Amino acid sequence: MTTVQTLYGTFNEEELETLKNSIDEINVCMSKMDVEKQNIKGILDATFDRLSIPKKIIRKMAKVKYKQTFQEEVAEQKEFEALFEGIEQ
Repeated sequence: MTTVQTLYGTFNEEELETLKNSIDEINVCMSKMDVEKQNIKGILDATFDRLSIPKKIIRKMAKVKYKQTFQEEVAEQKEFEALFEGIEQ
């Protein structure tokens, strides 16, 4: 029976198999994320080409809509403006 000793503990074959399976699952998820990132990039590029809205703005709008944080973003921007104007006087 194989065991591995590390700073994190001693692991037997079953635990090592669990770790391997978890890493494999994470890799599948990461691959899917890479595909979705490419899809998002394509959508951003197409929208920019059609509407000339900077990709940074489109991405931020999508993120705010996804996280439902519009009011928080507006409030934060107002605070930023006030503080920035304060240091520029």
